[in-house]
Amino acid sequence: MIGTQREVTACRKDGTTFPCVLGLSETPQSGMICGFIRDLTKDKAAQAAMMTKNRELQMHQNLIMSILDASFHALFVINEQCIIQMVNAKSVDVFGWTKEEFIGQNIKMIMPPAIADSHDSYVKHYLDTGIKKMIGTLREVTAYRKDGSTFPCRLGLAETKESGLICGFIHDLTEEKAAEAEILAKKRLAEKIIDAAFDSLFVISERGIIEMVNRASTTVFGWSQEEFIGQNISMIMPTVHAENHDDYLKRYLKTGFKKMMGKEREVEARRKDGSTFSCILGMSEVDNGGTKQFVGFIRDVTLQKSLLLAQAEREASDSLLFNILPEHIARRLKQDPSHIADLYNNTTILFADIVGFTDRTSVMSPHDVVMMLNDIFSRFDYLVDVYDLNKVKTIGDCYMVTSIPTDELENDGCSRVCRFALDMFKAVRAFNNTGPRHGQINFRIGIATGQVVAGVVGTKRFLFDMWGDAVNVAARMEQSGLAGQIQVTKEVVESAGPDFNFERRGTLTIKGKGPMEVFILKSAQEPSGRHSELDRRKSNSSRALRAFSMLDNYHDS
Repeated sequence: MIGTQREVTACRKDGTTFPCVLGLSETPQSGMICGFIRDLTKDKAAQAAMMTKNRELQMHQNLIMSILDASFHALFVINEQCIIQMVNAKSVDVFGWTKEEFIGQNIKMIMPPAIADSHDSYVKHYLDTGIKKMIGTLREVTAYRKDGSTFPCRLGLAETKESGLICGFIHDLTEEKAAEAEILAKKRLAEKIIDAAFDSLFVISERGIIEMVNRASTTVFGWSQEEFIGQNISMIMPTVHAENHDDYLKRYLKTGFKKMMGKEREVEARRKDGSTFSCILGMSEVDNGGTKQFVGFIRDVTLQKSLLLAQAEREASDSLLFNILPEHIARRLKQDPSHIADLYNNTTILFADIVGFTDRTSVMSPHDVVMMLNDIFSRFDYLVDVYDLNKVKTIGDCYMVTSIPTDELENDGCSRVCRFALDMFKAVRAFNNTGPRHGQINFRIGIATGQVVAGVVGTKRFLFDMWGDAVNVAARMEQSGLAGQIQVTKEVVESAGPDFNFERRGTLTIKGKGPMEVFILKSAQEPSGRHSELDRRKSNSSRALRAFSMLDNYHDS
């Protein structure tokens, strides 16, 4: 230990110890050893305090670094030479380099080449002049990753004047930009969908100012989108409505009372050229982040109403045509307006005539004659529908009906005409029971069956008429018949079937035919099961005849 210094522990008189430095030296001439002792108590205390402070500082630095590493944003600290002094864990995640690869490198390593080349000169210019271009601001820039890819980010820079260091936070905007792009794409898609809509669309503010229109609006109304935006919606309304529109909006916003909101209504709209048109207006309210907006859809119904009117006219025309002609003939005539003529080998024809019509009507007013014929013939018309027959025409007091064979009721045309004739007399009795003012009436009815030619004649007023020997014979059966009786030919008896009761009248000389055996139709049995549809119709006809009687009694009263 001679000639050296050494830290040892010394003991005091009171028994306490303390640290000290011991230095020993020898004096050769005297043979004595000299020792110097310096008390280290205060030095040790100061050293311990320094160590504690350093530990606290290190813990604080570790805490700060942990906080920075937990940040959602990348952090860089650079010096005045732009050399990276510190980075956080997020920087590693975002850029791909390790902390070790970052430290000591120039910050321009994270910049695209076009920006990196001028970065150092910008920092030098700032340090020389103090002019801040980006320090203390936020700015969107493009950053560069280790793999060479780039991404959008927001850069914020701050300077620590005491240390001369510059701190930068980088927020990756990739997800935000993607979300913005998606929102923008959806918005554009919505705009395209709205523009593709057939109906006009208007979005207005609480003050009635137009904020958005679609392409259909410009087509329908004639104004461009630029001419629409910023104008009051009353520009598309006729004057009488435009003057009150703003007051309606104010009243709705104040009271919440909905007059048109959430409903559809037909209104008049005005075009740029001043013309008006009918439209359907539908309105709804939209809460756009606390701001009320109103969306209106407008559908031009001009064409629709024209089509409906044309359809109504066509249906009325068809209805009139079907009333004039048999349905299947009317349909053929619509498809082919050329002449229609058909040969029917087995058709039953009925003529009915009022007995003594000329003498009766000679003392009646024209009005009474028409009213009487309309009443009784209306009853016959109903029965024509019941038995699915064809009313050919009326000539004065003569009523002509035929049955054209079809497959609908198994070609039982003759039997249906016979049942129709029997029900005609029921209708006459019902009419007579009403006590007509000019007395009771009676009919003669004649029926024949055979071959006829049928067709449509005329071009102005269509008539479905029939010609042939059977038609002439049916007319002769009526003319030579008896009042209140149904006179028929032998062919009718053979065609009608077993459900009918006929009485032979005898042989009559018929004009144009000579001697003919004729019969009187007396009655008919109830329809069998195969005629269930006729039975139902007949039941309906009975109720209808009673209704006619009740109506006549009501008028007489």
